[in-house]
Amino acid sequence: MNARPPFTGTPADSVTPRVKSAAFACLAVLLALVLVPSIFPGLQAVPGGPFGFLARVSGVGTCDAAGETDYLIGVEDVVAVAVRERPDLSGSFTVGPDGTLALPLLGEVKAAGLTVSQLSREVNRRLSVFHTAEATVSVAQYNSRKVFVVGEVVKPGKYSFSIIPSIWHVLSEAGGPTDAALLSGVQVIRAATGETITVDVRKLLEGRAPDQVKLQPGDTVRVPRRTSAAPEGNVVYVLGEVNAQGGYEAGIAKDVVSALAAAGGTTERSELRKITLVRRGPSASMAMRVNLERYLREGLMAGNPETRPGDTIMVPARRTWLSSFFSPGVLVTLASAAASVAIIASSD
Repeated sequence: MNARPPFTGTPADSVTPRVKSAAFACLAVLLALVLVPSIFPGLQAVPGGPFGFLARVSGVGTCDAAGETDYLIGVEDVVAVAVRERPDLSGSFTVGPDGTLALPLLGEVKAAGLTVSQLSREVNRRLSVFHTAEATVSVAQYNSRKVFVVGEVVKPGKYSFSIIPSIWHVLSEAGGPTDAALLSGVQVIRAATGETITVDVRKLLEGRAPDQVKLQPGDTVRVPRRTSAAPEGNVVYVLGEVNAQGGYEAGIAKDVVSALAAAGGTTERSELRKITLVRRGPSASMAMRVNLERYLREGLMAGNPETRPGDTIMVPARRTWLSSFFSPGVLVTLASAAASVAIIASSD
């Protein structure tokens, strides 16, 4: 009888731990893909990167490095100075009416009219006499470039910018116009001269007028109230992924594009191919699918239908592959995977 050749494979008792480890690893990956979006609701899927997406958390402010490099510091700006291991020399300091900063140890330092890099060089030149560590200088608050927004906006107040944007962007920063806002009569009151300039923001949004009025530091943007509210039902409602949800006068929101423009435009998460236009009828409502992306790309008028008073436009969020993990089918799969791992673990 031939002798049985020696067994050279992997023993069964060493396979089981490997199977368990692989199963637990797969389960951990699946659970992470499901739980991460719920823990970080701002996570979005955008093209590029590993697995065809890059994680991007929305709602976090960013600093325009180029803008800060060219920015000229002004009166009322708040400048942050940080000196390593010297908290007594560090802090936030406001540029005074005379254009200077009162810094510990250094006294008054001219800041107004200088860029951040120029001020940084001057501060470090003076600190070098005392053999301290190098200071890091930055602008904490751009108060010298403030714009006041009053009237029919959601959040009236003072807004500061490193680079003052357009009138509409300033209004959007203030939460957008209210339902009673008269966008055709927005007023810009110049701080330097007291001059009042009337701007038809509706025409700007519709592209029927050039944006010739540039805001200046200290200007006030006043959004007046309509003398009479729109008749009940003479409103088009815009909901979903837009910057300013609400009801807009049908005369302004005469088609889908005009309605979205009145609502401050769509957000980065909007799905332009699946907009829904709901129209109320005598006995029932009718839902119409609108492909605005095709209208913008090919000019097909079906993608930009005219609206009627009482219409509701719904802009959905773009669906990503991450969102599919919240579907019932995938949740069932995860539950099955968890049960399988439990069985493997119990078999030991």
